[in-house]
Parts: sequence; structure tokens; C-alpha cells
Amino acid sequence: MSYVVIARRWRPQVFTEIIGQEHVSRTLANAIQSGRIAHSYIFAGPRGVGKTTSARILAKALNCEQGPTTTPCGVCASCQSITLGNALDVLEIDGASNRGIDEIRNLRENIRFTPTMGKYRIYIIDEVHMLTKEAFNALLKTLEEPPSHAIFIFATTEIHRVPATILSRCQRFDFKRMPIKTIIAHLRRICTEDKISIDDEALLQIAKKADGSMRDAQSILDQIISFGGDTITFETVAQSLGVLSYDLFFEASRLIEEQDIPGIISFSQKLFTEGIDLSDFLDGLEEHFRNFLLVLSTGKTELLDVPESHLSLYLEKAKSFTQNDLIAILQIVGEMIKDLRWNRHPHLKIELGLIKIARLPHVQSIENLIENIGLLKKKALNNSELSRPEPLSPPDPLFRLRECWPEIARQAGGQKASLNSALLEAEIRSLEKNELYIGFRRANNFLAESLKKNSALVENSIKAFSQLNLKINWVFDEITQQEAALLPQEAEAKDVVIRRIMENNPNFEKLLKEFDLELM
Repeated sequence: MSYVVIARRWRPQVFTEIIGQEHVSRTLANAIQSGRIAHSYIFAGPRGVGKTTSARILAKALNCEQGPTTTPCGVCASCQSITLGNALDVLEIDGASNRGIDEIRNLRENIRFTPTMGKYRIYIIDEVHMLTKEAFNALLKTLEEPPSHAIFIFATTEIHRVPATILSRCQRFDFKRMPIKTIIAHLRRICTEDKISIDDEALLQIAKKADGSMRDAQSILDQIISFGGDTITFETVAQSLGVLSYDLFFEASRLIEEQDIPGIISFSQKLFTEGIDLSDFLDGLEEHFRNFLLVLSTGKTELLDVPESHLSLYLEKAKSFTQNDLIAILQIVGEMIKDLRWNRHPHLKIELGLIKIARLPHVQSIENLIENIGLLKKKALNNSELSRPEPLSPPDPLFRLRECWPEIARQAGGQKASLNSALLEAEIRSLEKNELYIGFRRANNFLAESLKKNSALVENSIKAFSQLNLKINWVFDEITQQEAALLPQEAEAKDVVIRRIMENNPNFEKLLKEFDLELM
């Protein structure tokens, strides 16, 4: 007897054997039990996840001699003929090669005939999205009012290409990609039944290579068994499929972390001279840095699809990067993947891309920058306190106050530039008992109000320098009529500008308060 490949030998024959699509098998089984059988279904999803298999099981369940039943017997004439693919009442049509209007017209002519063995004539059209627009239009009326004995089951990997008029006449079932853990569990079961010894890392690489397709995973396993025999290791899979070792990616990330440009150039040359598929390398490198990002973001390794022997290494090496660093790296790797196919010298593209990643500056978050600014502010204030002069001493405090007034003004003004400038223009007039008279030759109302408002700051600054508790009296000299006419205009113009800035920039006031700034 000729050899039957694993994908056919392990094809599910009843609903309970369908793996990873329990939401579909359960709904179809319940519909059969309750007698709510629709006249048209559409199964959508990636390749190799069970769409056509589910359609055949549904056909067997409906046409079984004991049915309709959720558990077709598999031994009656109808079940056997459907399994072998030669049932007269179940027509499987390839939509890619029978896509024209003539084929659909023939189907409409044949649909009138009643079943020969079972209860229904079932039409399974695979890759239905390949039908032409005219063919779809020819189907519409039949789908709207089909004969009671006719059931349509459509399968497609590109549901978006099926017209909405067709979709609205069908019950839609979306098939999911197979999780890696589900594929691994099923492959392990197959290997156990077939007495094949295979390690966990080899199973993981086969499942990842299958990219969510159980049929692809079974076909790859068949290929690996032909190559490696009854004992399969990671090295067997790597040799057969060209799978790259994790050590290669850890070497790349180490060179990037150390910014070792000569090492990166040598590494790139090794990729080229050893004939490593550069597309596979970039795909693996993208997954490698994504694993670092997952570890940093969650603090766990449960989401990583890597061998257990490498989990601790990912936990350790992820600390060498920040999340922002990894996001920037992944963006560059994504650009490399996109540009690689159009580049005449792909190995140079890899080399330059890795050097670009290594030369990336470390990215800091806004929160860290604000924190650093706050630390710099505190440091500056501490330095100013350390550089503060020794307290003044008698016998001539007025002379000493005049001498140190610029320093007192800067201390009192702090980060308020306008107050600082105004105090530097002031004159120490006189000291009478505990009252200090400070004069201004020319001042507008805005300046006068600002000085009075900040009198306490100036008094505290004087006390810090002289240890004297003095009360400030501001003296504003009389000015000429010409000067008086100009001052209100200046103040008004300044108020208008400040008000306009605040209205046009809602966040400006928050910035002023955050950093204790003042507009001049």
C-alpha cells in the first residue's frame, strides 16, 4: 500500500477531532441537533486551519445514513464516499480553476436534480473569492431561493474579496490561526503515535515555521522525518529548514549593545559568506528584539515563543535596553525588511542597518527629562546657597547694603527675570531705624505693583545677607509729563501681549507654573 502523508492520515473525520476551531465545530453540531440547518455557509480564515475539512465533516454529518447527526458513523456508503472524495451528492469545486460564469450556469442546471444517496446535494466551493464578478452574480438568485435539498459551503482565505451580496446570504464562520502551543501539542501526539523521538525545541521551530497552519506543520514534520528518521533534534530541523540559532541573534544584540562597529562589520560578512538567508535573519532579529520588549514591558517570559533554555537569558539581557531604545530598533529593522527585496546589495543593507542601530543615541522618556530638570534646579539652588556671602556686620549697615545690593537683588529675583532687572536699577536711599527706603527714578504702575507684591522676597533676602529685620519702603520719584504719558502705554502694551500669549497657548500658563517662570 502506498504511503499516506501525515496531513491526510491525521485529517479529522468528526467534529470532536477538529483542533483549534471549537467555536465552529460546536456551533455546527448544535445547529444539526436543533434542526437549524442553513442552506449556505461561508468558512473564512488562513490556509491549513480546517475550512475544507470542516466542510466535509458537515457534509458527512448531513448525509450519513444515521443522520443528520453530529457524529457521522464513517462506515456507511455515504460517509465512505465523502471521505474518499467520490460522493455523487457532494461536489467539491475549485474556485480558482472553475471561476467563470459558464461553470456557475452548469452548477445551476445540475442543482435541480435530487440527491442519489443522501438527503442533500452539497456544493463545496473552495477559494470562492476567485470567482469572477459575473459568476458571483449568477449565484445570487440560487443562494436566495435554493432547492430544499441543496446546501452550499464556501471556503476562502480572502473574505474581503467576496461580494457583500454573497456574504449577506450565507452564515459566516471565521477560522482562527492555530496557536503555536496547539500545533506543538498535536505534533507531539502524532510523533508519539508514530514512535518518533523529537525534542521540544525542534517542535517549537516546526510550529513557528508553519505560521499558524496545522496542515503546513504536518507537512513540515513529514519532511523532517524523511530527512532525520525516527530521532529528530533541533539540529535536524535547522539543517532541513535553514532555521537560525538563537545564539546568532544574541551575538547581534551584544555587538549592538557594545557599539562594536568592527565586530558588526565582521558579523555581517559572516552572514554573507555562510549563505544565511538575509530575509530569515531579519525576521528572526525582529522577533528577537520584540522578545526583549515583551520582557521589559511585562517583566515576564510567558509570552515568548522560545525554548525554555533561553528564557533566563532573555530576562538577563533585556535589562541592557530601554523600551524606547527597542521601539527605535524595531522601526529600523522594519525598514530594513521592507527595503531588502529591492536592494541590489542586500548584505550591505544589513551591515549599514546594524551600524545605524548601534549608533542610536539612548532615548529618554519625557518623565525622565522633567525629573532631570528638577534635579538640576535643586542643584543650582544648593550651589547658590553655598556661594552666599558671609552675613554683614555693623558698624555701617547702609554702606554694606549698597555694596552687596546686586547680589541681594539677584537672590530676591531668583528666576523672575523682570523682578531681577527692576531691583538692579533700584537705589538704596536711606535706613531709618528698621525701615529701608529704596528709590526708583522711573516706574510704571505694573512695575510698582510687582515690587509691592514681592516686598517679602526682598526683605527675606536682606535678612539672609545682613541678619537685619528691615521693612521695605518703595519710593517712586516724580517724572516729567512726557514720561508719564509713555508709562501707561508701555504697561498697557505689555498687559495686552501677555494676555494674547495666554489665550493662544493654553498650556503656557502650566509651563510657567511648572518651572516657576515669569514673562518679561
